[in-house]
Amino acid sequence: MKVLVFDVSSDYAHFRQPYSTTSSLTYAIPPRTAIFGLIGAILGIDSGGFGRSNHFKSLEDVGLKTSIRILNPIKKVRFNMNYSYTKSDIATKKVLHIQVPVEMIKEPVYRIYVSGDEKLLEKLDDMIKNKEYYYTPYLGISEFIAAINYVGFYESAIVSGKTKVNSIVYLSKETRLVLEPGLKIFRETHALSMNERRHVMRYVEIAYEVDGKGIPVEKFGPDCVIVKLPISGRLETVMLI
Repeated sequence: MKVLVFDVSSDYAHFRQPYSTTSSLTYAIPPRTAIFGLIGAILGIDSGGFGRSNHFKSLEDVGLKTSIRILNPIKKVRFNMNYSYTKSDIATKKVLHIQVPVEMIKEPVYRIYVSGDEKLLEKLDDMIKNKEYYYTPYLGISEFIAAINYVGFYESAIVSGKTKVNSIVYLSKETRLVLEPGLKIFRETHALSMNERRHVMRYVEIAYEVDGKGIPVEKFGPDCVIVKLPISGRLETVMLI
């Protein structure tokens, strides 16, 4: 199984949790849907316009699997952002302004792993290597432009049995983690897949170590595959879904 690897970073990132209301909270990790959006932007796959996500199905149909690793410890900060209500208020005929507290990830650096259709991977590999992006990539909000660094295109080996996973871990009923002293493991509920109208079809819980340390995994679900990659003289173990 071939796996394409690249790093993404920015000064800040924001991946809005949909259940947050008066203040905008962020996920610590970009969900799989956001990773597909980033890949679609690089390749120039048309989403279908506002409120559409046609790119997601086109990538999922070719069997694309992804994973992500934390390279810089997660640090969250909050800022007040100014928003304008662009439709005039009927009573006052004035434009309304509001300040909204927005939670952001400071100086995020993630490593993204992509596997699947080899023709698509070769095209993605070529575009990232040459820094030729169809649309400008960003991390959650268009102001947070992403810097993308090519890592490599690797042949991987499938792993079975107990191992330490360097990426995030996708949780299921079958998953068994081995807790060790010193690990700071957090959980989040992410959108795993969505239809063309951006309706989430499936959610999944993920586990991550806030400083990016490996998580020992004893068992994992049938939707996932764990592989080892030789990157810069070291083996990295990642869980793809």
